[in-house]
Amino acid sequence: MLSWATPKPLEIPRKMAADRVVYLVSDIHLGDGSPSDTFMGKDREFIEFLRRARAHGAHLVVAGDIIDFHQAFAMSRVLKAHGKVIGELSRYAADLGVTYIWGNHDHDISLFRDLLAFDVCSRLEIGDGILVQHGYEYDPWIGPHLEASHLATQFHHLVERLLRTWIRLPLQHFYNKSNRLFFWLTHKTALLLRARIRLQKALGMHESAAQAEAILTYWARNQLGDAAGMFRFMRDFLVESPYRVLVTGHSHLPGRVQVAPGKTYVNTGSWTFNSSSYAVWDGQDFVVRDWLTGQTHDDRAYRQLVSGAFDHIDFLDWWRGEYLGWFRFRVGEQPWRPRLTAGSDGDDNRPAPLG
Repeated sequence: MLSWATPKPLEIPRKMAADRVVYLVSDIHLGDGSPSDTFMGKDREFIEFLRRARAHGAHLVVAGDIIDFHQAFAMSRVLKAHGKVIGELSRYAADLGVTYIWGNHDHDISLFRDLLAFDVCSRLEIGDGILVQHGYEYDPWIGPHLEASHLATQFHHLVERLLRTWIRLPLQHFYNKSNRLFFWLTHKTALLLRARIRLQKALGMHESAAQAEAILTYWARNQLGDAAGMFRFMRDFLVESPYRVLVTGHSHLPGRVQVAPGKTYVNTGSWTFNSSSYAVWDGQDFVVRDWLTGQTHDDRAYRQLVSGAFDHIDFLDWWRGEYLGWFRFRVGEQPWRPRLTAGSDGDDNRPAPLG
C-alpha cells in the first residue's frame, strides 16, 4: 500500500535544452484492470508508442497522472494489471531518461523517483520559452490544494465502481441512466444554489455569493467544452508570462491553439477511454497526435473557448436549452442542438469531443 500521507515538495523545477526531440504524454491513468479502469486495456498500444519514441531517441516527458491511485488503491494492483507497461517505462528511464511532472492523482513521488528512476519535478522548462506543467494548477476546483481534492475523487471512483457505470462530463459522451439522473439532481442543486445566492446578495454576503456562482460556472464550462474549467486561467497566465508556449495535460482535451499573438497552448490529452494522444517537440515546434487513429489535433476543440462563445451561459441556461423531460437531454437524444444564444442561425454548436 502506498504512503498517501507522504508530503509533496511544492516546487521542484527542471530545465532542459530545446535542441532535442521530446515526446510528451500525460493522464495515462493506469488502474487495476477492472471495468472501472479508464485506461481501457491499451497496454500493447502504449508499449508500441514508447518503442516508437525510443526509436527516435526522444526524451520522454510524462506530465502527471500516469497511475490512477484513486481508482486502483494500491500499487500491487496496478503492477498486476499493467506490469509490462511499468516495466517498459522503467527501461525507458534507464536508457533515454523520463522526466515526470506530478499530477493531481499522484500521491507518493518516491514511487516514481526511487522505483522507476524517473526525474521527478513540479514543472519543466524546455529552452527559454516553453513551460510544461500537469495543469491542475489552473483548475479552479483544485488549484494548488491537491490534498483537498483527493477525498472527492476517491468517492467519485467508488460510486462508479459500485454502480458499474460512468458519471462524467460531458453528458453526451456518457449518456447512461445514472449520469442522466446525476445531471437532474445537479439541476435541483443549482436551483437551491441560485436561491442561496439571491439571499446572500440581499444580506450583503457578496463573497459567499461569488463562491456559489463559481460552482455553477464551473459546471457549465465543463459541459460546454472547457474541460476542468481551466482555459481562462491558463490563457491569462500564458498571456502575462514570459513563456511563448505552455504545455499541460489534466483536462484530457488534446490540441494546439494560439491564444494570443506569439502565445501558444498545447494540451497532450490523455490515454483514457478511446483516447491515445501525445505531443512531440521536434526542436522547432509542437504537434499533437492520436496514436491509434493517427489524427492530428489542431485548435478545433478550442475555437469556441478562444471566441468566448459560451462565456455568458451558466448551468441553468444550459439546462433550459437541453432538458427534454423524463431524464432525457438533447445532447444525447439528437445529433445536433440549436445555439443557446438569441438570434442564432441554428448551426451545430456542440463542444468538441474530449478525446
